[in-house]
Amino acid sequence: MLFVFLPPMMSRAGIVLDYSGDTFFANNPTAKAALEAAAADVNAAIDFSCLGVVTDDVITGTNGGSSVDFTFSKTYINPADGVTTQVPSTQIVAGQINVFAGARTFGGNTLGEGSAGGTGLGLGITDASDGSLAGAYANAEALEQHSRGGGPIVLSASGSFGGNSFAFNQGLHTGSIAFDDDSNWHFDHTTAVAAGLNDFYSVALHELLHVVGFGTSASWQSLISGTDYLGAEGIAANGGTGVGLADSSGHFAMGVMSPRISDGVLQEVAMDADITVGTRKYLTELDLAVMRDLGLKTVVASAVPEPSSLAFLALCGAAFCGRRRGLVT
Repeated sequence: MLFVFLPPMMSRAGIVLDYSGDTFFANNPTAKAALEAAAADVNAAIDFSCLGVVTDDVITGTNGGSSVDFTFSKTYINPADGVTTQVPSTQIVAGQINVFAGARTFGGNTLGEGSAGGTGLGLGITDASDGSLAGAYANAEALEQHSRGGGPIVLSASGSFGGNSFAFNQGLHTGSIAFDDDSNWHFDHTTAVAAGLNDFYSVALHELLHVVGFGTSASWQSLISGTDYLGAEGIAANGGTGVGLADSSGHFAMGVMSPRISDGVLQEVAMDADITVGTRKYLTELDLAVMRDLGLKTVVASAVPEPSSLAFLALCGAAFCGRRRGLVT
């Protein structure tokens, strides 16, 4: 078995968890430790340094007596109640994604939900006679800041005001992650998953990748045609094909396998739509390949097992398919 190691990386901001208004994690330190371990693993594997700083809620362009204001409001889905909530300020540190964490009751087999944040955009114009150039200035600065300069495009918007057109791409800024507070959880990420329980770490890992664009962004949608995946990195990591690799819910198809980045052992990908009860998932090379297709860099090399090991482990993985599984969204 061949292992490839990279030198230690300097600390990067990446995902920063926010527990404000939460009671679930305040009362369950073991669950909090598992979520923070999952966030640390994502931050170690994905380089978010391409995301630029956001400094202004209001961006103004002027030309002569005309001025155009772009007023931004960032929103996220409150993990405690599922209600869209506005962030008090749009200011975000370079390389950082703010993620609100909590729990609520989902019902059914749903174990968790991860979502990227949204953006509200208000427009104002004074004296439209000279507004065209003013609008262009404001729009250019808005794009530079709120697209974050790189990474996935979460959503795109365009329109016109006072006879002037605008176009805007929102990058990663804020998101939320929520867990079902009524599931049978295995919280301790440092021990093997107990029989009959759902692994909290695995679900956290899955939902955090949704927060940063997997299955939830305009960039993801541009890579999907029906159930075929079109991204070059993902196709390469899947043996040269993307046919049937995706499903319609923002996930990989069920049962897709890929080597874990930690040790090269073949595993069902973290980003298909379910998990076998009593098992744990880790990041795989295919999961990270999609993040590269979404415009982010990955910083952990995979360990590639020998072909004989791949064949044996594929058979073992198929044996899990008949067991009860929990849905992650």
